[in-house]
Amino acid sequence: MSSRKPPKYISCTRCQSKKIRCNRVQPQCDKCEAINAECIYVPRKARAKKQSYPSEKDLLLDILRRLERLEDHCKISSDSGGHGGASRSMSTSSDITRTRLASIDLLHGSQPQTPNTQPVIHSMLNGIKDDQARLLLSSNVFCHLRNVESRLFENETCVKAVAAAMEEVERLESTREINVLDPPAISKEMAKRWIKSYYEVHQFEGFRVPLEKSFVISIPDLLEIPHVHMDSTSKIIYYNILLQGIMLDSEYLPGRGNIIQYLYQSSMMLVDDWLCHIENTLPDMFAAIVMMSMTLEGCNSEMSWKIFGYACNIARALGFFSVDEQTHGQDSQSVSHSSSESEVDKNRKRFEFWHLLRMDCLFRLSFGKPALIPGGSWTVNFPDPTITGVDDASTRFIQIHFLASMRLTLTLLKYLDLDVELHQDTGVYDQALDGLIAEVQTIMSDWNAEELVISATNHVDTWFSADILFSSYKMLIVFTQSKRCNQSSQFLPRHTVDVARKSLKMFQSLTSAELHTYWGISLILLHQFIPFFILCTDIIGSHRYEVEDDFVLVSWLNDFVDKAAEERPELRPVAAIAKAMTIACQQIQFPAR
Repeated sequence: MSSRKPPKYISCTRCQSKKIRCNRVQPQCDKCEAINAECIYVPRKARAKKQSYPSEKDLLLDILRRLERLEDHCKISSDSGGHGGASRSMSTSSDITRTRLASIDLLHGSQPQTPNTQPVIHSMLNGIKDDQARLLLSSNVFCHLRNVESRLFENETCVKAVAAAMEEVERLESTREINVLDPPAISKEMAKRWIKSYYEVHQFEGFRVPLEKSFVISIPDLLEIPHVHMDSTSKIIYYNILLQGIMLDSEYLPGRGNIIQYLYQSSMMLVDDWLCHIENTLPDMFAAIVMMSMTLEGCNSEMSWKIFGYACNIARALGFFSVDEQTHGQDSQSVSHSSSESEVDKNRKRFEFWHLLRMDCLFRLSFGKPALIPGGSWTVNFPDPTITGVDDASTRFIQIHFLASMRLTLTLLKYLDLDVELHQDTGVYDQALDGLIAEVQTIMSDWNAEELVISATNHVDTWFSADILFSSYKMLIVFTQSKRCNQSSQFLPRHTVDVARKSLKMFQSLTSAELHTYWGISLILLHQFIPFFILCTDIIGSHRYEVEDDFVLVSWLNDFVDKAAEERPELRPVAAIAKAMTIACQQIQFPAR
């Protein structure tokens, strides 16, 4: 037998079937040649090339392009129905892509701490014996100072005022009585009216209540039946729907503060049992999301963050983090055939995932928490903002809020991941921040955020628009204050002070325009405390004479928080700090008093 090269084949079919050794030569192997049998080789399958995954930079670029295409389909024309006919044409800038590409690199690291303020803060907080009050102040008030690199505690007037506030907090907590509220008078008719209002306004396709409306409406009757046992998940959803319904109710409601406090306490009493029995279900996912908001409204950011962790775990288990992940070795056609999920169901998952990612950024920026949704842990495209593909004019502001808030989230992600090594190079770091500031300004211009707030015709649309605007204001302040060139000066940049003033003025305008609308304290904690501290810092340290209008704004916010604390005793430590800031400003404004 002549010498032949070993072929690039596996064993012949005959040797494989008989499970005998094959020398794999052609045209016949030695076993087939010995008996003159037909020898057939099946070519070896080519190995699949190692899949090269796109970089995080490429993923973000792709996401941004998808977002721009979605924005093009969500423009509001001047003749859009249901919004008063006001001209609110939305457009996307032709320079958006170039602006973002210039600062698209994701840099990893952590934000620096403020060396001058931290020892003062810890010293003051350590003077408070009550653990709950100390935690509330550190996680809901003083956390904001880290974001604005405040120079408040370099001023003797401010230090004395806050020290006095700490003594007041200690006094309030030592004399505070824990009162269990008697159940307020919530008639079944009121409860059912709030439930119907909630389903009519909040039942958006992208975030549906996983309980039937008929069941929720029956809950007031079921709770009166002694032998009926309702699970904690359903009760939590019910109490939160009532709370949202109250906020939607524009009529004056005597004792509303007591009702809100009762609903909060009732939900918090259920949390331990709920977390012990929590499962990877849509109702528990919904309960987690609404309880995040409720605990933030109750100034319990630590509990909110804990619940957020549960929400992320449920979302992962339900496939929210892998909606658009293709199984290795399968083509897109086989993947689509193997999945029974409709595109609407996938859009709902995408919609809720992106809001979870936004919450992750919120906890990182506002409360200094670590990321629970790290880069590379998800594969989720943007949804069609309509979810169903049917462009309903009544949900236009919801769509706008999603698109604008996601663009802000992507910008915030880049800020949160700025490489700590860049801090050694002031010029490069400040240039990166200038790019992020330009992105936020572009977003505000593209969506005309201030005009959106003015043009909204109902409380929900106003809230969506205000959220975009206040988020943008806060990011502009934080980014500007983070620049190294601004931290070497003893005075705040005028632009930062101007933005802070705009934010407080807009919030004041909203609260006065809608007299009976419940805005809640969480909007202050999440969006307005940073502008408040900035304006206080400027009044105390600028030595300007024309600060009377700014002092009026600071005093107004202090009064807002103080009034909220009258109905909710747990807010008294927060109110004490706001009062301390106002006193410090007053001593500068009126030194003779």
